[in-house]
Amino acid sequence: MSNIDLIAKLEESLQNDLGDWGRTQYLIRRIQKKQEIFQSDKKYLDKMLESMQLKTQKINLEPKKIVLQNQQSSFIDSLIKCNHCDTVIELNQKTIRKNNFWFHEKCFEKIDYKKETKTTQEIEVRQSTKSVNYYKPQKNIITSKTNLPQIIFTFSLLISLVTSIYLLFGLMFAIMTGILGVGNFIILYNSDITKLFNKKMKHTKTSESSLIKIGIPGFESLISNGLKKNSAILISGPPGSGKTTLGLQFLYSGARDFDEPGVYIAMSQNIDDIKNDCKSFGWDFDDLISKDKILMIDARPFKIQDELIGRDDSLYRGEQMPFEHLTKLLLSSIKRVEAKRLVIDSVTILAMQYSDKFYMRQGLQGMIQALENYGVTSLIISEYSENNEIPLEWFVTSGIIQMRHTRKEDTMERTIQVTKMRGIKHSQQIHPIIIDGDGVHIQHPRLTP
Repeated sequence: MSNIDLIAKLEESLQNDLGDWGRTQYLIRRIQKKQEIFQSDKKYLDKMLESMQLKTQKINLEPKKIVLQNQQSSFIDSLIKCNHCDTVIELNQKTIRKNNFWFHEKCFEKIDYKKETKTTQEIEVRQSTKSVNYYKPQKNIITSKTNLPQIIFTFSLLISLVTSIYLLFGLMFAIMTGILGVGNFIILYNSDITKLFNKKMKHTKTSESSLIKIGIPGFESLISNGLKKNSAILISGPPGSGKTTLGLQFLYSGARDFDEPGVYIAMSQNIDDIKNDCKSFGWDFDDLISKDKILMIDARPFKIQDELIGRDDSLYRGEQMPFEHLTKLLLSSIKRVEAKRLVIDSVTILAMQYSDKFYMRQGLQGMIQALENYGVTSLIISEYSENNEIPLEWFVTSGIIQMRHTRKEDTMERTIQVTKMRGIKHSQQIHPIIIDGDGVHIQHPRLTP
């Protein structure tokens, strides 16, 4: 069986919820990169093919013979069994791979992997050391724990001393005391002042590095430094307000200007139509797709067969929790291009499939939490009119950006407003926007006379 056919079979098994999703995705990546497949993973592949009622056969993944780097180690056995409980990992059990070892998901949660790794390294270092006496007496070292309040208190005493000298002995003695005092103060607290300054600069630098530029002109009018990385932001508004254009511009600017690949999930519009519309703004999505910078997926909940429109409920059929299948599709797509940005357009289409609001909110919150933990900044588009009931997605996202398309005299005016943005200062004003040949432009709010 060729690599292409094998990948197709594995992807088909994911659609049928066979096997462990994470381990299957791991094998797909190794096959795509033409890497060696270990013996235990071949056994897993055979089980997968057997579970799909295919004839069991020996899979020739590579013309090269499989080579084990260490015949004496339990590496291969560890791939078959859980490295924690030493029991066989069944086909339908959730697994986690860490440093070439397989674990049951529940077993991995029980162990402190960082602590175990450190302990193992210490044992190896000690075993390789020839010296028998490991204990060496150390001198007691007194470390300074000076902080900002102590520095302020000492400087206040210095000022009080200089003032007293001035009142008692005159200006000349006060100046001499001040020069000597400042010199001693600098010598005593030089390292502490430097540490405090560097700590403040490091904190500022870290705060800036945790933000992401959205890539839309004028967006600094809403948020000065950008969106928080790994957050899920809701873009809400009525038809024609520019939600889809803003989301596409967010992806295109990220891939082109900031080297941040992105994924676009279409729920209501044809992908080809979207790409053609983008050409009017000068955005060549086909070029970015060919470079694996952008991935666009048609996930509409219907399909066309024999010129008839039929229902395609593959994204929610047989789910234990709402949005379960969509979440798997999103995480798989993010892995394919190592995406940093994601746009879902729109979540309202899929949310309409669920009648139980609590059930839907639980699934939506789980999907958003998975995206935030996966290192991707998401824009989730939602259809909303102010005359409607507030949708559930408003309550589970890190931020809400409202876009409006309202009539003003004889014209239609588009506006944008940040309603919520956790942890980031933002403008609360309503800003006008325009959509021209370059895309969305946010303007400063007009001042009423």
